[in-house]
Amino acid sequence: MIQKELFLKTGSLIVAEGHKILYTRGVGSCVVACLWDMKRLIGGMAHIPHATATSDGPDIFTLPGISPDRAFPLLVQMMEKRGAHRKSISVRLVGAGNMFRMPDDCFTCNIGKSILRKARNVVSDLDLIITGESVGGFYGRSVRFHVGTGEILITLTNGQRLRL
Repeated sequence: MIQKELFLKTGSLIVAEGHKILYTRGVGSCVVACLWDMKRLIGGMAHIPHATATSDGPDIFTLPGISPDRAFPLLVQMMEKRGAHRKSISVRLVGAGNMFRMPDDCFTCNIGKSILRKARNVVSDLDLIITGESVGGFYGRSVRFHVGTGEILITLTNGQRLRL
């Protein structure tokens, strides 16, 4: 069976059903959230580049997946409209890398950590459960989420491949 691959840009989110593959690349300090209802084979993905969204910023801050507090509620709502049940939705997180190999106390290096911390808090606030993570480190990632099986394939820029 040929599976259709749907590409996701930074700051965006998408929901699909069945045998679709949700795909994003260029994941450095950003966090990619993969939400999955395994009973109904409904999945959602967000490529989140900021810890918070502000209304005072440029147009980029109007993107639906700009921050965890915007992306997660929208993804859950979109999935529920397709028939997902919140109690059945699991969450897996990818990214939050330290792309500049700088000390942990530098501002630039904490971007990924702050997005990840906010994502974990929003997941908890929504009564969702994180079932897996591939976060941190010094390498960028590409992420492929197979909605039909729930499998997440991660390719790091150093060539390493992981399954989540």
